[in-house]
Amino acid sequence: MRHPTLAFLVGGILAFLGIAGLVVLDATDGFDVAVIQAVRAAGEAQLLGFLRPTTELGSTIAVTIIAVMTLLVGVAAGPWRHGAIGAGVIGLAALAVEIIKSTVARERPEVLDPILVERGFSFPSGHASLSMVAYGILAVLVSRSYLSRPTQLAVFGVVVAVVFLIGLSRVWLGVHYPSDVIAGWVAGATVVLVYASFTRGVSREPAEAAAAEDPGGPRSDRSAAG
Repeated sequence: MRHPTLAFLVGGILAFLGIAGLVVLDATDGFDVAVIQAVRAAGEAQLLGFLRPTTELGSTIAVTIIAVMTLLVGVAAGPWRHGAIGAGVIGLAALAVEIIKSTVARERPEVLDPILVERGFSFPSGHASLSMVAYGILAVLVSRSYLSRPTQLAVFGVVVAVVFLIGLSRVWLGVHYPSDVIAGWVAGATVVLVYASFTRGVSREPAEAAAAEDPGGPRSDRSAAG
């Protein structure tokens, strides 16, 4: 494992554990309540009504579709290994979120009446974390594709907006504390950074790996001498 990959992993784990520790100690209560009340303040309901359908972009079905798209983008734009690893990482992240939820066992918010009723535990937000992982990994693959730079930047901007709005929707709907969402973003961003760093070491093609190990060796893309 390369040093940047390890640094991203350790840093992300420590940040997530820090937030989890504050949650367990009830140290985030004041912050959570203040943000929830601000988001759900009088007059905000109509302004943020579009968040109800937006939240579905972080649902299990949506994340599964993005995982399949990740695999297809890897196959189409190359290298296919990056797409396969990305799809696998998204699946593992979904499993990890459920394990963490059961371990922390934080109840859903009761600060205000929820607009949407959700079952299960609250910390971290699965929508926030998995949307960050799924859309983030897809954005990494797009950034490595042959699409134009403006197109890549546009995709990145859309991803950032979608992930932020999904997280905001969970607070507005009353199904998550803000600290749940922030922890989900931190966990998801860590996974994306680790994925991006790790896959840089996964060669696009076997021939490229051989060329990297022996730059002076014969290459099919070099013209023959003489």
